[in-house]
Amino acid sequence: MKRLFFILYFFSGLVLNAQDLNISGYWHGTVNVPLSSALSSTFYFEQNGSSVEGYVQMKKKDGADSAKANLVGSLSGTNLSFRTTDFEYTFLGACLSIHELSYESNGDVERLSGKWKGNWELSTCPPSVSGKIHLVKQNIPDPERSVPISPSQERNPIASDEFTEFVVSELKERKYYALLIGIEEYQDEEITDLNHPVTDAEKIAEVLGNFYTFEKENIRLLKNASRSTIIEALDQLSNSITDRDQLLIFYAGHGIWDQKLNQGYWLPTNASSKNKAEWISNSTIRDYIGGINTKHTLLITDACFSGGIFKERDVQFNNGRAILEMYKLSSRKAITSGTLKTVPDESVFLKYLSQRLIDNTSILLSAEELFNSFKIAVINNSKNGQVPQYGAIYQAGDEGGDFIFLRKE
Repeated sequence: MKRLFFILYFFSGLVLNAQDLNISGYWHGTVNVPLSSALSSTFYFEQNGSSVEGYVQMKKKDGADSAKANLVGSLSGTNLSFRTTDFEYTFLGACLSIHELSYESNGDVERLSGKWKGNWELSTCPPSVSGKIHLVKQNIPDPERSVPISPSQERNPIASDEFTEFVVSELKERKYYALLIGIEEYQDEEITDLNHPVTDAEKIAEVLGNFYTFEKENIRLLKNASRSTIIEALDQLSNSITDRDQLLIFYAGHGIWDQKLNQGYWLPTNASSKNKAEWISNSTIRDYIGGINTKHTLLITDACFSGGIFKERDVQFNNGRAILEMYKLSSRKAITSGTLKTVPDESVFLKYLSQRLIDNTSILLSAEELFNSFKIAVINNSKNGQVPQYGAIYQAGDEGGDFIFLRKE
């Protein structure tokens, strides 16, 4: 497996005073990493006397993903020494480190070159890894920025419109898919029919198509579907969707928890009350969600015992991660209407979920923000005190990101 490493701390050997050299501004170049192609890199330095702050952004050559970290250090002569302090967003394999670079100039061309290296005391990179760095100073602003932003502003991407614009531009180039399943009519007379799941699924389809960037042809609605129809739809998604796309799966219908097997199930329209042959287990849903190669997948279930999708560990909530970080990291998240208990046919959960999606005025909305906007309303207005759940789907490939809804402009 190719692993990507990157590092920060600088050093050079010319005898100059810090005040004789000004490295403030943008520097572009490459960072070499072990067992991988070089990363395209942009450094921004803000020098104040001998102190230096800034950030580094590195992109994979194919542009598929990038990482960004803040930095702090000092300048002594032409020796620039700094380390990364924290990530704002990252990709798998990136790590914090130290740098040692040298400054030199040739006419109007200014260069920084040297290497990065790991150091367990200062970073997350092992001491055994290192790589070369070659940078050239740019006399024009970074093409992605019209006005330089100070390091203090850079540390809060939510507060900066440019980060929103970046995520919006990225998401506009990607596809949003939705598979919406509503089961209310059951062939087995011993399984009680429901009144609202199909209408609920239709409502979600309407909201996604009218208010968010889900193209009509990428929204599939299954009404009273059999097990084979649902599995076929999941198979089709696994063959057509790409790792740049977003997928939302919604299920409303009967759910059952088997205490002996410690397993939850969806009941398709052809489910039998006497055997599980046509039931769909949570483990099957989890395996499909892990296997469908999306950037972000969000599962929303409105069924009895739907919280069983989290049964193998406690649900954990994100702590206000920047929306850009949530976008960069892959995710496999779920929002469920309750824990391991029954929920009513007439769904308070669906009512507030759809209403919050409609009322939202932000162009970007994370699944976590959506959940937090209606959780208390569901608890306070449900007849049986149901408690909705949000979290990562265990062993499905979640890397800490989140599903981001992109509202139509």
